[in-house]
Amino acid sequence: MKKYILLCCCTALLGGCAELELHKPYEWERLEPIVVLSSFSSDYLLSCLSDMQTLERQDFDAKFEMAEAGLVHGRKLDKLHFICLSLNDKADYKQFKQGVTVLEQYVENYPESGEDMQGFRILVNRLDEEIQNRWGAWKSLLNDKKVLTAEVESLKVKIDEQQKQIEELKNIENIMKSRETGQP
Repeated sequence: MKKYILLCCCTALLGGCAELELHKPYEWERLEPIVVLSSFSSDYLLSCLSDMQTLERQDFDAKFEMAEAGLVHGRKLDKLHFICLSLNDKADYKQFKQGVTVLEQYVENYPESGEDMQGFRILVNRLDEEIQNRWGAWKSLLNDKKVLTAEVESLKVKIDEQQKQIEELKNIENIMKSRETGQP
């Protein structure tokens, strides 16, 4: 018994008079871990875009037709494949717009696809805006070209008229010179 009392006294002396404090977690220990799961949808789209980058025109047309037919089944993978092909540089604007529509529907129908698909949709919509802006600028340039072409044609007509007038003036000058020198 004396041993236990001696042991308790030694422990108290070594521990000091400090208050026993229960372990309080630090701020960073209280945070719950954030688990980020990669979305299959966005991963699929990005890898598909990379894979389809080198398609020949004929292969692209065939794959696009098959993907368009596959939309009837309504499977997620068919939709993603169609979206991927509509974003290919060989897709015309109509095909691109079809893909944008399917992407919008996909994000609406599959909200579990994640924030990355929302971001992907934002990027595609931004791309669409830029295409429309470029198209508008191109139309404006075409209109400017038409106006300038008409002006050039008008100036050519005026130049031709002035060339004729210059020729007539030269003829008149030659006639006057010949009369002054007395030559018929």
